Amino acid sequence: MYVHVVSESLEGLFSDSAEAAFEVMLDTKAVERRRSIPVEIAARDLEQLLYLWVDRLIYHFDADSFALSRAEVIRVEVGEGARLLASLWGDDYDPSKHDQRTGVKAMTYSLMRISQECGKWHAYFVLDI
Repeated sequence: MYVHVVSESLEGLFSDSAEAAFEVMLDTKAVERRRSIPVEIAARDLEQLLYLWVDRLIYHFDADSFALSRAEVIRVEVGEGARLLASLWGDDYDPSKHDQRTGVKAMTYSLMRISQECGKWHAYFVLDI
């Protein structure tokens, strides 16, 4: 599944990428905000940060049955490497409530690109289904 996300800020780009990945898997609008999971990720660059970010989301879905409602990305830092600080909001996954869509096996580096064009941030990535 090829995903393209556009946002005004890097924080918004990562937040929207998380929500786009979960929209592939389920109806995020049906998920209530009952619990949160703090997330902190460090990477060598923005592309690796995006990979590790979406991979972490898939992990929480598979291992913890966590369904995402909203990803609040507090900060994305870029310098010598990249760093993300966020809170995931959601609930325990319930297929009868959350309308399972397509199963996502993994995040990939295939066709991944992050760029800033015309004052907006763009992320392109592929989810292995």
